[in-house]
Amino acid sequence: MTSIVRVANVEIKNLKNVKYGGFHTNSTFDTLEKADVIGFYGQNGSGKTAAVEAFNLLKTLLSANIDHPLPKLTTKLLYVNEETIRLLFQFILKNRFGEFFVNYSVSLSAGMTKYKVVEEEVSYRENTENDHYKVLISKNENKIFIHDKKIHDLNETERISVIIANRMAAGNATSFVFREELKEVFEDLLNDNEKEIMKNLSIDFNRDLHIIDTIHYGLLIANLVMPFSVHLEKKRGHIPYEMQDTMVLPMDLFETIDQVVSQTNIVLQTIIPSLQIKIRQINTQKLSDGSDGVRFEFLSKKEGIELPLRSESEGTLKIISILSTLIAVYNNPNACVVIDELDAGIFEFLLGEILEVLNENAQGQLFFTSHNLRIVEVLPIRNLWFTTLNKMDRYHQLKGVEKLDNARDVYLRAVQLGGQEEAIYAETNLFDIKTAFRKAGILYDN
Repeated sequence: MTSIVRVANVEIKNLKNVKYGGFHTNSTFDTLEKADVIGFYGQNGSGKTAAVEAFNLLKTLLSANIDHPLPKLTTKLLYVNEETIRLLFQFILKNRFGEFFVNYSVSLSAGMTKYKVVEEEVSYRENTENDHYKVLISKNENKIFIHDKKIHDLNETERISVIIANRMAAGNATSFVFREELKEVFEDLLNDNEKEIMKNLSIDFNRDLHIIDTIHYGLLIANLVMPFSVHLEKKRGHIPYEMQDTMVLPMDLFETIDQVVSQTNIVLQTIIPSLQIKIRQINTQKLSDGSDGVRFEFLSKKEGIELPLRSESEGTLKIISILSTLIAVYNNPNACVVIDELDAGIFEFLLGEILEVLNENAQGQLFFTSHNLRIVEVLPIRNLWFTTLNKMDRYHQLKGVEKLDNARDVYLRAVQLGGQEEAIYAETNLFDIKTAFRKAGILYDN
């Protein structure tokens, strides 16, 4: 049986400009193979990107290896004058042993140059009445428990593995509970169901979790790199396509790109009529490590005319770069894709059409931030979270929206007149804006 893991609730404390914020999804055990599309809206600087950053941190923690350390302190993730970022992810999970609620909580603080984990815990309970959460593994600084066993309760081999994992986690700025060094300890101390839960999180869910942040779009706008987001049966991740005349990739990555192009073309021509991507292979050549590589160029083909792919608009390139992951959301109930500023560069009507199709027919989870209010018209109000001015309660859903109401109108009315439980917009004044522009011009002239 294929396991399915879904995000159910998220709580964020002291991350970027979110003192506290929480939101939930619409996934239940009865809807594990149905779409769960969640959008975030709000004023600039009000906490939308913090939700994306929380998923970014989750991806890093689940990966728990030296190639994916926690961010450097220069990223300024901590809320001003606070010492600890706290995140809680609540999952619902179905595997061959049954249905479970699983919690993963983590606290991060500033290390020497990077953020570090100071507290971490994985707990679970079965989807039955009156069942209580059981702690699988927890860490608080150097106090470590696996079930109810402390380090000194373990045998020598287990104790050494735990100590090594803890030191490696601290030295490499990674998670402790998902370290590979703990695998043999789990074999000894966890039952089959509990081992499966840890695998479901660290491997199954992590493999299908894609984060596409504004860095990706920034590289694309700068005409430097188009990051191909890849979700194939046996390949996941990003392959950077350098926006130049030709590019060389190792043979395996070239074959992956070729597969992604074939997959993408099926959907692309229905989104942008007649447009197809084409790979023109130029030659094979040896790479610096002695392996075989392929030199090629990307072309766009429309109505018989072929042009370099880089000549297409930013919006078209963005659609192409993320399309593989959206196809995954449509077809894979385990896919969890998070996209910051999904609307940037994409025609609003087309964006609404894509999201409407995904919401009605897809199987996976999609989280996105956006400023474009067309989407508010096509998605159910239960799918939308709006940032507030309250730093202690950043995410809210609109109240007073009836089934036949236009949610866009309700939101704009709330922006102008209020009426929600929390204020969602810091009022601006047209006269003040005009005066400020005039004063700035006078200052420049002088």
